Amino acid sequence: MVAGAAVGAAGFALLGGLGASSTYASMLPAFALIPGGMGLAVPAMTTVVLAGVDAPRAGIASGVLNAARQIGGAIGVAAFGALAGGDADRIISGLHAAAAVSTALLVGAAATAWIGVAPAARAYRETPS
Repeated sequence: MVAGAAVGAAGFALLGGLGASSTYASMLPAFALIPGGMGLAVPAMTTVVLAGVDAPRAGIASGVLNAARQIGGAIGVAAFGALAGGDADRIISGLHAAAAVSTALLVGAAATAWIGVAPAARAYRETPS
């Protein structure tokens, strides 16, 4: 989760540096890092959530996790649409604002995983069965 959130944050940080005259080639690293980071984070996040519940409740936990991800995605799309409506200058400023917020949230997620989840996972692995 830590690596995935950090990679995603790096992608959004790169996205925040783009402007109206940016080429498609300059967008490619950001658009590769963002889904790459999410591809690393989401399976790890699912594993942590499912490991933290009893087997009979795994379906509920998985459903809540996926619902939260879908709601977050819908809110993100709506917020970006609200920020970026209008002319080209407003689209760029909305992109920069959305990228800054996304970067900050992913850095916070990486820190939370590093501080809270990683030590718990290490302790769990070190516990004799």
